[in-house]
Amino acid sequence: MPHRTTPKTRARRAAPSRGVRALHVGLLLTVLMTVSGTAWAAWSTAGGGTGSGSTGTLSAPSAVTATAAGGGSSVSVSWSAPSTGVAPAGYRVDRTDTTSGTIAGACGSSSTSLVTGTSCTDASVPDGTYRYTVVAIRSGWTATSATSAAVTVRAAVSTTTTLASSATPSVVGQTVTLTATVTAGNGTPTGTVVFRDGGSAISCSGGTQTLGSGTATCSTTWSSAGTRSLTAAYAGSAPYAASSSSVVGQVVNAASTTTRVASSTSPSVVGQSVTYTATVSAPAPGGGVPSGTVTFRDGGSTITCAGGATQTLSSGTATCVVASGSAGTHSITAVYAGSTNHIASTSSATSQVVNPASTTTSLTSSAGSVTPGQSLILTATVVAVAPGGGVPTGSVTFKDGATTLSCASGTQTLDASGVATCTTSFATTGSRTITATYAGSSNYGTSTSAGVSESVVNASASGLGFSGVTVDGSAQTPTCTGTPGSGYSCSVTGGNNAVLSATVGFVDRAGNPVAYNSATETISWTTTGKTAGSGTVTVAPNTTTSTSSVSATKKGSNPASITVTFKTAAGATWSATLNLS
Repeated sequence: MPHRTTPKTRARRAAPSRGVRALHVGLLLTVLMTVSGTAWAAWSTAGGGTGSGSTGTLSAPSAVTATAAGGGSSVSVSWSAPSTGVAPAGYRVDRTDTTSGTIAGACGSSSTSLVTGTSCTDASVPDGTYRYTVVAIRSGWTATSATSAAVTVRAAVSTTTTLASSATPSVVGQTVTLTATVTAGNGTPTGTVVFRDGGSAISCSGGTQTLGSGTATCSTTWSSAGTRSLTAAYAGSAPYAASSSSVVGQVVNAASTTTRVASSTSPSVVGQSVTYTATVSAPAPGGGVPSGTVTFRDGGSTITCAGGATQTLSSGTATCVVASGSAGTHSITAVYAGSTNHIASTSSATSQVVNPASTTTSLTSSAGSVTPGQSLILTATVVAVAPGGGVPTGSVTFKDGATTLSCASGTQTLDASGVATCTTSFATTGSRTITATYAGSSNYGTSTSAGVSESVVNASASGLGFSGVTVDGSAQTPTCTGTPGSGYSCSVTGGNNAVLSATVGFVDRAGNPVAYNSATETISWTTTGKTAGSGTVTVAPNTTTSTSSVSATKKGSNPASITVTFKTAAGATWSATLNLS
């Protein structure tokens, strides 16, 4: 509120006959004037005297601007607050239609609902051209701005789309350029156009479907004969509304073809998958993408492809995946059957060289170790090495080193799964290396397996035992319990800090020393006592005990022990313990 000045008063002397009385004076002064707005002041006083008051100026806003985005219905209004005078309580924004002169409240404002900032958005404005004014308001006084520049609101502008073809009639595969022209009552529309064949969008191979200077183009071909119903649909782009053209008829006639065939791999090997690709095209003046089926032939015989004897064209191509089962040179052709839109044709022959496939041979044994005379089944499996395939045929030879094994049974000719077997046995103990050799065939190369170790062991050997047992150098005969091979334990006695020593070897079920086989074997040992330790000893071929001894020492009166272990060729683990108490 304007500054209110406290009035000055003065006392007056009353007439003697009337006495002293109070003089009450009430004064309300209001000054109204307009200088770039409204100037105003007010005060009231009681009593006598004089007073004074100051006036204030409510100035109008300035720099009112109004902007509208194309294709929208909102207007952004902004202004500058008064730079002099008293501050307004807020603003009322008015919108004036430049055509009808109608004034409406804008931005949801009114004389009782003010905008407190210096900008607002006038939403949902009807299409038209408007000017905006901003009114500063304070305590019933107003100051109105100059009007803004005119702003046009247009939510949508109607358009018209037309379509033309560069060639009608055309032939299947011939490139035709479709041109869409989009116009509007004012301005030049922008955006994109979709070209349609009936209800389906056309995949354009060229041209630009984005409007440039109001036109868009589509280069396309048709793969079948007939009459098409073409349209162009403009998607619209603010402020321009969408529109579609009238239907344009496009006549497409049939075309002739040529067929070519190619191999993915030549030379290949027996069993390798090869893809033959037939490409069917329409030469000028025709073109396009032929449809229908293709049959592939090897010489005069129809090839049965992975998907059947007849393959369907897709995008003008058909493929045949097949693996040749025989080596040699093959003459491959592709025959296109034709369709209502394209004439049949046959390719020239292409040569496919097929070489024998490489193989690998693997060998397995029915047992890791056997005893003399025990039957053993050897199984050889021969497979083609990728990219080769199929099942090799022919025979396999089984060998012990360089010596061919005599097979008591089994078949050394590969079966339908590429497997050959040999049942055999060995007369003497020892370690042997067995191999299997595939002899090969006209379609598959030879191969030999890796060696398989076979251990032929003494049938009576069933575990480990101790011999040459001494305590402090004196021979001792241990007392043993359990079964050799597992849970076998022997014991001797000795005084404080006694030293136990023994050799290690193989024993039969009764604990008698026996030779294991005719190869050197390694036995592991661990000891407890004064000095714990571990290591290995070896047993020479056809002997019963180790060439060196193992020992353990008691710590005072505490016992000591020696434990030995051996893993057989069959995968079993034998163990034995010698205790000194």
